[in-house]
Amino acid sequence: MDFTRKHGFKIAVLALCAAMGLYLYLSSTKEAAPKLDQDKPAPSFKLTSIDGEEVSLENTNGKVRVVYFYFANCPDICPPTTFLMTQVQDKLKEQGAFGSDVEFLSVTFDPERDTPDAIRKFIGKIPSEIDQNGWKFLRGDSEEETKKLMLDFGLGLLKDEKTGLYTHSDTITFIDRQGKIRKYMTGSIDETMTPDRIVAVVDALVDE
Repeated sequence: MDFTRKHGFKIAVLALCAAMGLYLYLSSTKEAAPKLDQDKPAPSFKLTSIDGEEVSLENTNGKVRVVYFYFANCPDICPPTTFLMTQVQDKLKEQGAFGSDVEFLSVTFDPERDTPDAIRKFIGKIPSEIDQNGWKFLRGDSEEETKKLMLDFGLGLLKDEKTGLYTHSDTITFIDRQGKIRKYMTGSIDETMTPDRIVAVVDALVDE
């Protein structure tokens, strides 16, 4: 009793420190649930895959869609972001969700140069296999159509007429099963971006 009475305050402080330490450890090891901070209808679109299939917002409803705008002649961010998405693809395939619950849509905003053959060459240069059973590479009829679609998605696009290159948003857009945009995430230009962070968003939408 004398020991407890004499050292009671110290024991209480040590117990509190131990409890706080355990709490901080558990908090740091548990991945925070992703915040779905958007809730707006995705713009309607009707595009064509490199295999001639018509793909629209409406005929892909029922799946979570991961959308990325790119162009095949991109000298910097498009290839690494596409590679990042292949890593996400592989994780979703392990879960059994890719193609059945989730579909990737990569849309070129340079359809005049990005013919189906040019896009196939772009795909072939990515240092990881792309499974086109759950990943569509899409084209519009014109550059103007795709630029308008990007703007409707809330994304930016600017063409340098001298070089034919583009400055564009490196943004991955997540559309839920009902056709609503639920989140935007930066692609490979964000060095902290990981496949697991993207998968966490997809999983949250699949589980809704």
